[in-house]
Amino acid sequence: MDVNQNVGERLKALRSRYGLSQRKLADKAGLTHGTVSHIERDKISPSIGTLRQILDAIPMTLSDFFAYQGERDTDFFYTRDDLLEVGSGGVSLLQIGKNLNGLPLQILLERYPPGAETASTPYRCRSGEEGGFVIEGEIELTIDGRTRVLKANEGYLFPSHLAHKMRNTGQVDCVIVSACTPPA
Repeated sequence: MDVNQNVGERLKALRSRYGLSQRKLADKAGLTHGTVSHIERDKISPSIGTLRQILDAIPMTLSDFFAYQGERDTDFFYTRDDLLEVGSGGVSLLQIGKNLNGLPLQILLERYPPGAETASTPYRCRSGEEGGFVIEGEIELTIDGRTRVLKANEGYLFPSHLAHKMRNTGQVDCVIVSACTPPA
């Protein structure tokens, strides 16, 4: 999708991608069907507020809307070579899919060597949710000032805006399968 593509075409492509009719999107956004139709046909230009209403119904941020590059990968199955490394500082974060533009979900295979941590102090992220399961090892997780050590077959789920951090306090690698919305 051309980055300079007009708002109407971009909105229509995204609406179709999410399987929404104009009427359904309008209802979810609290707007009239005619408003969505006129925007898609470039008969009117939406205000930022109206565009936000529409995007909240998808859901998608304004920045994701304007960064959207069209359809994501059409693969449904991924080998190790298809995963994208997005980690740093000794922490491996393998992401399923390389192009998450416009997708509401990110799935990661995380590996923390002994002593590795996500940050020296807890940090806050965008709005959304994060959750995961410890597959191997153990991880110390601090969320909103509360700390707990999670072991294999234990998990977590929390709003991303709460201050949080992870640290491997064990003697072996910790492996976690996690998901977050929207993608970080």
